[in-house]
Amino acid sequence: MTRADGLVILLAILLVMGSYVWLWTPATPATQVRVVAGDREIARLPLDQPRQLEVTGPAGITVVEIRDGAARCAASPGSQGICQQAGWLRQAGDMAVSLPNRVIIEVLGDEWAFDSVNY
Repeated sequence: MTRADGLVILLAILLVMGSYVWLWTPATPATQVRVVAGDREIARLPLDQPRQLEVTGPAGITVVEIRDGAARCAASPGSQGICQQAGWLRQAGDMAVSLPNRVIIEVLGDEWAFDSVNY
């Protein structure tokens, strides 16, 4: 192995580390939660004020809970509980969806975290 080979390997390592830091840094903190039912926005609420919101949809009531700078789907009429399994949504771009009830809970901020879906 020559010095040139070592230099190429070192530059490749620095390039990978630099792209990791540039692309995968945490997003800015989330500030709001947006709740959409069907095709209209029901509410846009700050994450720093604890509250509970009941959203009525075609399948029943979806309960959205906001606490400690995060939001979650506390209850939903879906039989598989996929909305609740999303857990607490803390970073901008996180979302939970209740398909049977057509409800979307989305956390908003100034900048989203890197995700292969929105890349």
